[in-house]
Order: sequence, then structure tokens, then C-alpha cells
Amino acid sequence: METITINDARINCLDNIEPDSPLVIHDRELQAKKSIRIVLIPKQIRALWRYRELASELFWTYLKLRYVGSILGFIWTMLNPMLYIATYWLVFSYIVRMGLPDYPLFLIPGFLAWNFTFGSIISASESILNSQHLITKIAFPIEIPTLVNVAVTLFDFLVGLTLYLLAIVILPQRIPLTAIVLPFIIFTQVLFTIGIALLVACGSVFFRDIPKLIPVLGTMMFFLTPIFYPISAVPASLQPLLKLNPMTHLITFYHDLLYDHVWPDLLSFGAIFLLSIFVFIIGYWIFDRKRHALAELS
Repeated sequence: METITINDARINCLDNIEPDSPLVIHDRELQAKKSIRIVLIPKQIRALWRYRELASELFWTYLKLRYVGSILGFIWTMLNPMLYIATYWLVFSYIVRMGLPDYPLFLIPGFLAWNFTFGSIISASESILNSQHLITKIAFPIEIPTLVNVAVTLFDFLVGLTLYLLAIVILPQRIPLTAIVLPFIIFTQVLFTIGIALLVACGSVFFRDIPKLIPVLGTMMFFLTPIFYPISAVPASLQPLLKLNPMTHLITFYHDLLYDHVWPDLLSFGAIFLLSIFVFIIGYWIFDRKRHALAELS
């Protein structure tokens, strides 16, 4: 006896109906909607949304663990960047002269942006290894610890940037109109940082030397990125080399918006935005390909 499945019956039924009938048109619309849903809302993103409560709990846990045993506790979240900003303001305003007017206004936004990306990469390098106890006991998307570490570092960055903008208001300065573009720059940097963080987190499980190598490479890249100096201070023959580093452009965008009060170059921003999307997609794709191996090796 021949077995006919529901799908076979559906296909046979549709074959006997006119192509322009309402039933066929409705079926095509449903299939199109399903295809669009698959493209726009990938399976992994929907899985992350289902585990958003776990991610939120890990986020606050990671924040609290930073200050366990300290007297001030969570207050350090705001106090730490305040002390950094005050120190740089004091040193570079009254002790060390760098030849730029209001040098702390130049230094701090780029330094905060660098700390966000580099801090995220450092924490991501051990995020899966340090979450082994969770991965072996609970079934959840394995990228959550890495993404939560990036979110915690992003929180610190936003707190520091907010305090920096408040300092501008308190001092005889004003927040420039160009600051309205900041969300686009931050979003671009977040995409880039997540992509690199996922690649580093994945690689660290297979090559345990990566967490030791990251700080060394980070120190080298720190001095090769125009954080303490403007890109214009670099000899013209070396500027193309520095511009191969995406962080050079991102840091320069912050300097343009908050120090020079000029709009970033649209072509340069478009190129970095597309690059950040590419890095994000590649990072997520490679991580997704290796997720089962990561769960076993971690």
C-alpha cells in the first residue's frame, strides 16, 4: 500500500488547481513570508532572544563579580571612569603639554573607544573557557557568554562617554552638534567588536595560547593607533599603513565629532560600516560552524 504524506497530498492538490486561483496565490505568499523570515531572523538570533533572561542575568552577574568584596561595590562602575578622566585631565592639562589645545578633550574619547574594543577582545578570549561549568550543565546558545562580556564592556564605555560629555558641559565648553552622529559610530564599532570577539572566543578554545597573545598584540596596536596623537601627526608616507587598521578610522571618527567638531568623511564611514558588517557576519558564521566542537572542547 502506497503511503502519501501530508506534503505529497498538498502538492498533488495544488497541481490540480489553476495557477491563478486564490489558494495557490495564498500558498505562494506564505512560502515567501517564510523565506523572508528565515533570511531576516536567523535561527541563532531567535535562539538568543529566547534566552534573553539568561543573558540579562549573566550581564548583571558579571558586573557584580567585578566588585565582590569591595566597600563601594557597584559605585565603582561610575567611579572608575571618573577617576581615569580626572587623572588624564590633570596630567595632560598641567603636567605634560602635548601641543594640542584642550588635549584631554582629544585624548579621552579615543582612549575610551579603544578600551571598549580591546577590553571586549580580552574578555572574549576566555569567555567560553571560563563558562565551562555552565556550558556542560545547561543547554543554551554558546555565544551568550562572549556577547555578554562585550555588553559589559560596552556598558563601561557608555558610562565613561556620558561622564566625558557631562565634563564638557561643566567646563566652559559645549557639546558640538556633530555629537548627534555618535550613535552611528558606536553601532558600527559594536558590530566590528562583536565579530572580532566571536572569532577570538572561538580560536581560544582550539588554541589556548591566544589569551596570552592578545595583550601583547593589543599593546603593539595601541601605539599604532592614533589615540594619543592625531593621524595628521604621522608622516604622510606611513599614514596609509596606519589606515589599514580599522580602529584608526573609528578613533578618528570620535576625534572628528567630539574634538574637531567636523562631520566624518562619508566615504570613509561607509567603507568602515560595510567592513564592520562583514566582520560581524564572518565572525558569527565561523562561530556557528564550530559551536558543537566548542561545547565539546571547552
